[in-house]
Amino acid sequence: MKYKVINFLLIIFLSINVVSSEIPPYSAKYNFESEEISISGIREFYKTENGFEMRFKASNLFASLFFLSKFEIKNSKVISDSYEIKIRPKFLDRDQYLNFDYEAMEVRSEGINKWVASLIDDLVYDPLNVQIMIRTNVKHGLKNFKINIVDMEEGGSKSYEFNVVGLEEYIFNGETLKCVILERSRLNSDRKVTYYLAEELEYMFIKIIDASPERTNTLKLLEVLSLG
Repeated sequence: MKYKVINFLLIIFLSINVVSSEIPPYSAKYNFESEEISISGIREFYKTENGFEMRFKASNLFASLFFLSKFEIKNSKVISDSYEIKIRPKFLDRDQYLNFDYEAMEVRSEGINKWVASLIDDLVYDPLNVQIMIRTNVKHGLKNFKINIVDMEEGGSKSYEFNVVGLEEYIFNGETLKCVILERSRLNSDRKVTYYLAEELEYMFIKIIDASPERTNTLKLLEVLSLG
């Protein structure tokens, strides 16, 4: 399993307030396809006693993947708390843990990538909880916006531009869904990520295509296990 496959999975894999009420808890089964691997897993978003969590668990005969994001939602903003990655078998050596410290205003990474970075902007999202803000922005009708996502390898964050490029009907399990097509890009990068968000499913991701000159990876929704 190559690092770029894991990196894509990191990317593909956010009291009552506007965000939590508009993006309901859910559980869904997804399948990831690339030239190197095919693997299916469960993605979940739910409320806990201390805030919110998103997780993604996937496995096949050769490997298991586990991603967990813990965060709060305050004044319609997602506040990152921690982000954890566990990959098995252990020899793949991809375990990593991020801690967001708002008193010291820094993010600390342990595991395969060890670094400490200044938390200049408190609105820095991890690869999982950023999905809450993406879906919320689209649901609010925003056609373009920018989001800072933590750089898992080097530390700090990278700014990404998101632009709605169209609408499209998508057949999912025999039903026709109206999907917003959203593209993510970054300055001076040839990589482009395209999201299909279904209006009828609270703008849940139906499909994600991650395309670069080197490869194309695809994530597809297989089954909605629960919603709301």
